[in-house]
Amino acid sequence: MDPLFTSLLDLFRELDTRGVPLTVGGGFGLYLKRMHLEGSGERTLFAELPSVRSTNDIDLFLRAEVLADFPRTKDIADAIKKLGYEAVETAKYLQWKKPVVVVGVEQEVKLDVLVGPLGEYHSKLKVSRPRARPKGEIQFHAHMVDEALHIEEQPVRIPVDGLASDGQRCRGTVYVPEGFPYLLMKLHAFSDRKADADKGLGRHHALDAYTIVGMMTEPEYDRARAFGVADRDDEHVKRARSIVNEDFSDETSLGVLRLREHPLFRADFRLGEFLAVLREIFG
Repeated sequence: MDPLFTSLLDLFRELDTRGVPLTVGGGFGLYLKRMHLEGSGERTLFAELPSVRSTNDIDLFLRAEVLADFPRTKDIADAIKKLGYEAVETAKYLQWKKPVVVVGVEQEVKLDVLVGPLGEYHSKLKVSRPRARPKGEIQFHAHMVDEALHIEEQPVRIPVDGLASDGQRCRGTVYVPEGFPYLLMKLHAFSDRKADADKGLGRHHALDAYTIVGMMTEPEYDRARAFGVADRDDEHVKRARSIVNEDFSDETSLGVLRLREHPLFRADFRLGEFLAVLREIFG
């Protein structure tokens, strides 16, 4: 994770000076949260968690209000280009990549730019699903993640401290999504990929869903259950409920099978409790 962490510090330093909060999702966000929890000693639902899985992506979530602000979004685009990122040809202006050298071997770090529910800012954005961008001429887009309910409300604060790529010390705070929006995103992603052999049949997403539940603190768990009730009629929560009922109903269901197939699966995983938590939140 060292190249990703260094790239994160570079990105944080550039965006922090522009007043842009940095929220990180995906597998790297789970890694950051896990390192934070291990350092703080805060109690979580499970101690039995998988080993950290490797990734070369930083899932960067922008707040809808920031994306709707053309000058601020242009600042972000300029910062990303200043750091040496170039648009990925097959996902232009949604994904960005740059080469990094680790122990003499060239690797690649990729940025995926995303935005949660647009809410009141929808009318202020140019929307062409799955893309959203500020109105005006700009080669910088964000992938819409409508199911990331409440992602901006109470993210988890993660202190970061380390050396940026120029060797300068960098300290600050980044954010990762709380358990409820993280779980919604992962359940939807699992359902989208569970039959796609090119995407590992959703195994990574099943593993991440287990990790998200296991790393929930008691307050997160309580809020997730409350959101599950308050948002029960939301279409994205309804879909999550369907996915839980179909793919995570018991230990013989497809979601658990995909989880068991993952190379990082262990026999001590608390599968029964994992499924019970999913039912409590989405049942």
